[in-house]
Amino acid sequence: MSPAPADPLGRWININGDGGIVRYVGPVDGGSGTWLGVEWTDTERGKHNGSKDGKQYFKCKGTNPKCASFIRCVDRIDWGQTLIEAARSRYIVEIPEICAHLPQAIDGRRGKIEAVGFEKIAREQSDLSALQVLGLDSLKVYGLGTAASVLANVKTLLLSRNYLTGWRQVKEILEALPNVDILDISGNHFDSPLFSGGEDGDLSVGTLRIDSSPGLTWLDVCGIAERVHARCLSFGWSELSLLPVVSLDLLEDLSLEYNHISDILPLSHLPRLRSLNLRGNAELTGIPEIQGHMFSCLESLNLGYTGISSWRSVNNLGTLPLLRRLYLGYTPVVSAGDDSVSRALVIGRLANISKLDGTLISAEERTEMERYYLVLSMDDGSEFPRLPELLAKHGAPRRPAVVEAKIKSRLVSVTIQVVRGPNVVSETAKSLLKSMLVRQLKPIVMRLAGAREFQLYVNNDDLWVLLDCDTRSLDFYGVENDKVIRAVLQ
Repeated sequence: MSPAPADPLGRWININGDGGIVRYVGPVDGGSGTWLGVEWTDTERGKHNGSKDGKQYFKCKGTNPKCASFIRCVDRIDWGQTLIEAARSRYIVEIPEICAHLPQAIDGRRGKIEAVGFEKIAREQSDLSALQVLGLDSLKVYGLGTAASVLANVKTLLLSRNYLTGWRQVKEILEALPNVDILDISGNHFDSPLFSGGEDGDLSVGTLRIDSSPGLTWLDVCGIAERVHARCLSFGWSELSLLPVVSLDLLEDLSLEYNHISDILPLSHLPRLRSLNLRGNAELTGIPEIQGHMFSCLESLNLGYTGISSWRSVNNLGTLPLLRRLYLGYTPVVSAGDDSVSRALVIGRLANISKLDGTLISAEERTEMERYYLVLSMDDGSEFPRLPELLAKHGAPRRPAVVEAKIKSRLVSVTIQVVRGPNVVSETAKSLLKSMLVRQLKPIVMRLAGAREFQLYVNNDDLWVLLDCDTRSLDFYGVENDKVIRAVLQ
């Protein structure tokens, strides 16, 4: 833990588990010496909003009238540590200490085997100059520190949930670590506005993650992305709702998961945007008509768990010339009916997509789904685009019962169980394609289980068979109607 800084203004502090940012440093009427005015994250910790006895000493970002208080600069304040201190504490272990715990021999099939080389491995892992991935999440890092040039080879820098509060701290770190190409500064304590003007040096970071940062605006985050020439940007879980139009000419991959976005048009003019993830934005209920050069490079679009509720919105996606991958799972428009019908209605509308909800669309499936789409459109063609094109391609639709039977023959109805220890946590009935690969099933199970670590089994003749190869189909493992697939949490 670092000593009290010479200039504590703007620093994040922690006292006995209560965190806050220093908004004021100076005298207070009626008290002697220097005081710190702190805005706390826990509003029950404070006594006022920066005003005392009718005098306004500082302003708080929060609106609670009791989110701040004055404190003395005392020893129990945790000011955090520098990046280089955190790196040394996490990665450097004294060699004599390591050697004292190393095994002298390992049990082998034919007796004891002499253990050689462990000390060398320990030395290499403690060499900061050789590190390319530096993970310092939740280590109270507030800034760079001295002698950080030893970390110049780092390419991936993970600094989420630390004590960073401003752009200046991030800039100093990037200038000292010029090879960083992946930077994660999510969950820190940044304030808006983040910039006060001025230009920065030649900084370059390919992938930038600033998730869980509700204190920042879209303009703040775009300002960081522009300064580091980011190609990939993630700004999720940050209560974002307003999207002023910005110019990010280099941005190719954008993730804005679980915010409050209701309009995507402000993003439509990003000239190189290839992948857009809007998963979890429940306020997004429709896709407007797309014209001209809007989303001209977009290849992948994730609308899962949004509020998309009309087929007209899906129709509008058909004008995106390069769209190949689309996620619509758990939206009102596809959740209202049968899975096979919804899939046919999406594939029939969108001629160019090759993957829907994580599952590849084979040539055979496209033909079947387009024919099914024609059957569904027989009664009313007003809401069914592509009808002339598909009639010319496939001819008049066959009897609905024949087509539906063929579609359903490709599906299996299974029960997916989520199991933790001896207990079945949940059961869900699902219709799956027999041709679905194991790796395509896993994202579905992740959503149901709320976890990433699990093993999949299918019950065949009272035996639980492990689905052990991601590139094999469910059909290979004998997944049929009424089978149980079990996800065992680890």
